[in-house]
Amino acid sequence: MPVTSLFPARRATLLVLTALLCACASQPRTPPGRMAELQQHAADGRFDSAWHAAETLQGYNDRRALHWYARAAAVQPWTFHNARAEERLGQIWLRGLVADASPGQPQPASAVRPSWRKAEHWLLAAARHGNPYAMSTLAQQYRLRGRPALALRWDMRMQVYQRVPSHSGPSREQLAPRDGTLHPLVAAIQQQAVRGDADAQVDLGTLHERGYGVPRDGALALQWYERAAAQGDAHGQYLAGLLLGRGRAGVAADRERAAAWFAKAAQQRFYLAEPEYWEAAVKPPTFNFSE
Repeated sequence: MPVTSLFPARRATLLVLTALLCACASQPRTPPGRMAELQQHAADGRFDSAWHAAETLQGYNDRRALHWYARAAAVQPWTFHNARAEERLGQIWLRGLVADASPGQPQPASAVRPSWRKAEHWLLAAARHGNPYAMSTLAQQYRLRGRPALALRWDMRMQVYQRVPSHSGPSREQLAPRDGTLHPLVAAIQQQAVRGDADAQVDLGTLHERGYGVPRDGALALQWYERAAAQGDAHGQYLAGLLLGRGRAGVAADRERAAAWFAKAAQQRFYLAEPEYWEAAVKPPTFNFSE
């Protein structure tokens, strides 16, 4: 047999071995008895039970954790915990890792193939329900993926919520008009907002509230938030409530109007709009880094 004819055979052998190694890495590592115990416990339909099963399976680097996180995300009645499960699913699909490595230990073998499409789905679901960790991750990922408009969207929403500048997003100077012409990103947002796009209306509101790319004007910010809110946009409702509750950027505090907008956002499962969260969010900060 010619020497050259050995290479296809060797290559085929290597491919088979690689496939076997990948299959072994993705095999469930949870002991059967433990799995049966988890399934029995989680059969009660409660969030805590599904979450416990998911976290336990995640510790074993078992991809069946995805199923139980999805079960946890769908549990009724809905609470802020559901958004925790959505965010966790987004992180797993983003990294392609079910289990995290322990300090000083090698990274565990990947149990799922990374999928930005699935990660984005779950992260957006969590962000739309008010999860700030999901918002931050979306801003980072959209920036890495060359989607500056979407990165700016989540950066600005986090800035308004946290009352601090972004450390990774564009600065006021970078978005400032040049020779009287709006920055292209800001101009596109403004055009979409005027056409009635609710997300863009919220975006333009955040730019006005923070003074990025457009004049800092709380009254205009509130107008754009409320236009989006009137279309049923939960972020518009929440940010209108936040601006009215805090009373900033030239807008007088109006707790009654704020509470009405928060109530509408809470009806859409935006958990930061629940009283226990918004009442803390409107209190004056100990240190104000927002200016």
